[in-house]
Amino acid sequence: MKIGCVPYGHAKPFSGAWADGEVVWDHPKELVGRLRSGEVDVALVPVWEVLTNPGYRVIDGLAVGSRGEVRSVAVFADQPLEACREISLTQNSLTSVQLWKVIAEKKLKLQLRESESGQARLLIGDEALREWERRKGRGVTDLGQVWFEWTGKPFVFAVWALRSGWKGAEEIEKFRRACRAGIERRADLAENEGEREYLTECIRYGLGEEEKEGMMEFARQAGIREVRVEWV
Repeated sequence: MKIGCVPYGHAKPFSGAWADGEVVWDHPKELVGRLRSGEVDVALVPVWEVLTNPGYRVIDGLAVGSRGEVRSVAVFADQPLEACREISLTQNSLTSVQLWKVIAEKKLKLQLRESESGQARLLIGDEALREWERRKGRGVTDLGQVWFEWTGKPFVFAVWALRSGWKGAEEIEKFRRACRAGIERRADLAENEGEREYLTECIRYGLGEEEKEGMMEFARQAGIREVRVEWV
């Protein structure tokens, strides 16, 4: 099995699945292209890709999401967002950018122009975590928290999708079991207390009915008319 994964700390609990596979590391947006081209058999891809392109087969039970504060997907600014005129958006995540656009328009009622040097910055992954730690949570608009307070539903940022035509049923089940085993021991994988808190309290790795409802709510708020996903 060839596996495409993100080079971020929240992927640590999946590391048990690497034992019998080859891993390609890349940002979420780039992993989409690698999966489409067949370079990898399974990849951790942005949920936006799955929602907007019908026909994906997704491994059930596994995801990267949150139910409230997530810390690693946030907008940072030295002034209130209402006072900002521009925002710089990460180029590495489809889902996070679309989540910001939905929240800005429908929840916060903000219209910030996109700019490479905006007063506000949308960051993801370890870069966002470092900035969150530097600020100690000040000047942070946590998108996972805003979403949950607004909708009352979890948010799913990424899921494990399979390349078209790949039918390795035994490999899929083995991969799922290995990932779940790593998730169970994620506290032991943390290098410090801050990371332990992040992996055990901020990131949610399950994909059940509640998470799927959150995905459908995101699709609805974003104006996506039809979602077709096959769970395997």
